[in-house]
This record gives sequence, C-alpha cells and structure tokens, in this order.
Amino acid sequence: EQSVDLVSGLAIRQPIRSRSGFYIDSTGTVLTTLEAVQSCGEIILDNAHVATVVHSDAALGLAVVQPLDSISPIGTASFQTRVPRLQSQVAVAGYPYGGLLSAPSLAFGTLADIRGLDGEDEIKRLTITAQDGDTGGPVFDNGGAVIGMLLPDDVSGRILPAEVSFSLDASAITASLDTAGIAYAQTDSLAAMTPERLTRAAVDVTVLVSCWE
Repeated sequence: EQSVDLVSGLAIRQPIRSRSGFYIDSTGTVLTTLEAVQSCGEIILDNAHVATVVHSDAALGLAVVQPLDSISPIGTASFQTRVPRLQSQVAVAGYPYGGLLSAPSLAFGTLADIRGLDGEDEIKRLTITAQDGDTGGPVFDNGGAVIGMLLPDDVSGRILPAEVSFSLDASAITASLDTAGIAYAQTDSLAAMTPERLTRAAVDVTVLVSCWE
C-alpha cells in the first residue's frame, strides 16, 4: 500500500488536529482559536516551531501563542478599525487540508451581516465555503486588512447551509489583546488589492497550527 502517511510501511505520527492562525507582531506571536490549542501536549507552528499559550479568552474563543524560538515573520496582520460594508468581498486564509499543502489557500466570499444570528456584535456572518482547517485563519477585507478571525463551526446543534461561516470581529479581538498587553497593528485603509496581491500577503501572515499529544 502506498500512502504519504506511511514510511517503510509504518504510520507517521499525526497531530490531534490542525487549524490555522496568523502572525500579529514581528516576534512571531500568533492568534488562533482556543479550540485549536485545547488539550494539547505540544503546539507546533508550521511543522517547525514549538509554541506555548500566552493568552486565552474563553468568552471569545481565541488564544494567543508564542514560539519558544525566535521567528521573524515576513508579514504581520493589521486589524481594520473601520466597520466593513455589508456584501463587501472578504477572503479567508487557512490550511483547509492541514499540513498536506505547503502553503495556505484563500477562499473568497462576502460579508453577509455585521452581527451573529442572535444579534451578537462581536460576530460577523460570512457567506463563504470554509473547512475545519481554516478555523483560526484571518478574514481579510479587499485591502488586505484583517476584519476578523474565522471561528469553529459550532452553532449549538443547528444545521446551517454549507456556505455560512462566522468570524470574530477585529474590535473584539483587539480589546482582548489590550487586556493582555499584547501589541498589534491597526489600519483604517480601504485601498483595494487584486486577488493575486492579497494571496501573496495572506501567505506571509498565515500559520499552520498543529495540536499534538
């Protein structure tokens, strides 16, 4: 039998789960979902860097992890300070297939609502097709600014259309980072990027987050 998960017939150790995250500062600090790093014996970034949780927010479902070694990311996220317009184009960067691909991929969609289904101000509803591996990835506006972080598909037992996803709003994220004293960048620019340029920018900031036993 041939498989990329086999070496000399022996199964390669696999992570408990693989999710996405993104760099928020020049030292390699990564924002991801709390679900991505819960009950992990070890957290690995991009299959190379051991990391530890330095901040978590159970109410919002986010976590911040810091690599134990030195990382100088090519790019870092800038959070959008303006309220995005309804039906504007958005893109989610992530690793929908875990570590099978060497780089993150982008899924494009639209901002369906600036609130959650129950009216939550900290939640944005997206019309986009995303996978579990994309969870924790950055949600970009047309100009490459981060308007949120993709949340896990958890709607309390409700079955929603496949294209419905939810994002934690940038303002809620930055408020949580402020309480922890974690630095980040912001922007109010609405300058549009081409899909190709946005893809290049997303690759520089998006991180594979793996949870191991």
